[in-house]
Amino acid sequence: MSTQGERSDLGCRDAKFCVSTEADKTNDGNGTGIFASSLTGLLFTSTYYVRAYAKTDENIVIYGNEVSFTTAATLPIVTTGVVSPIPRTTSATCSGMVVNDGGAVVTERGVCWSESPNPTIAGIHSAADTAAIGLFTAIITGLTVGTTYYIRAYATNSEGTAYGDEVSFIFSADALPCSGTPTVTDHEGNVYATVQIGQQCWMRENLRTTHYADGDSIPAGGSNTSYTEPYYYDYSTHSLPLEVRGYLYNWPAAMHGAASSSANPSGVQGICPAGWHLPSDAEWTQLTDYVGSQSEYTCGGSSSNIAKALASETGWNTYSADCVVGNDPTSNNASGFSAVPAGFCYGSSFYRAGDYANFWSSTEDASYNAWNRSLDYSSASVYSYGYSKSYGRSVRCLRD
Repeated sequence: MSTQGERSDLGCRDAKFCVSTEADKTNDGNGTGIFASSLTGLLFTSTYYVRAYAKTDENIVIYGNEVSFTTAATLPIVTTGVVSPIPRTTSATCSGMVVNDGGAVVTERGVCWSESPNPTIAGIHSAADTAAIGLFTAIITGLTVGTTYYIRAYATNSEGTAYGDEVSFIFSADALPCSGTPTVTDHEGNVYATVQIGQQCWMRENLRTTHYADGDSIPAGGSNTSYTEPYYYDYSTHSLPLEVRGYLYNWPAAMHGAASSSANPSGVQGICPAGWHLPSDAEWTQLTDYVGSQSEYTCGGSSSNIAKALASETGWNTYSADCVVGNDPTSNNASGFSAVPAGFCYGSSFYRAGDYANFWSSTEDASYNAWNRSLDYSSASVYSYGYSKSYGRSVRCLRD
């Protein structure tokens, strides 16, 4: 604030009587005439008493008449925080902070969003539960996968509404059906649900076809085993229905004659429907790295403890240890991947249903082995192993 006086200094903020202290006065030079002085650091909606003063050569201080004024309120100061999608929903959270109330009670705070820049509360907005100074979180709803949104925090007091800095993000919520591809159908007409996890679109179910996309049939394995000839296997004594467990396939069946690939994407359609491919080991690593980077998918604060987030809620044997798949399976599957414990087989010998979920990759480990991803009912981590190509394991496909 600026005020004028006749050769003096302005002083004594928020005091009924002027006390000449260094903290409560300004110094605006010397001599005679009109001068202007600025008062800084004033509080909102507060009354202050002011007198000009002058000091003589004899150090005698002379004061002018006293005036008073009351400072006004201003708009609040608010900042926009971090946007975080809520798994399995079309919603997200956004944090904000009311740094200063502007000298008037904050009556509402929250976030507003739009598909266009500079959203305001005249459009879509969501208020936080409480209105006060400090941190808050509000819910953003009705989002569409693949759409860019612009978001600002806001706070309102008697002077109006203030906005924080604008942030933008592309909504790609995990655990929802893939945008534009909620399902995929194989050659036999089997329909599979899909799931978006990070930047990848996965089948949410195990493959259960006996034909390739080109119509060629896959021989039933029975007791046959081979590193080179394709076979599928039906674990008919498994407690889970075929629609859940899917068939098991040896690596030649999964690859359908393609050469090993470690690329991302693999480029190997293999046994997958048109427009989809068998994931390489690198693509499995992309999945596990992403899940491990999201705090809502990890357990016990460790980025490697992600098996529960990928495992289905049913079919697993129980195991009493923190963060393992078999400990309270109903809390599994935060990512929506829904890995089921279909076990594995060697010819007509089936093993470990309820204990293991095993998935082929398109990446060869050695002449007789290929890389596989495995979840274990007694483990918190996801493992990568080189297994015999002759074994029967589950298959999941990735969208091209």
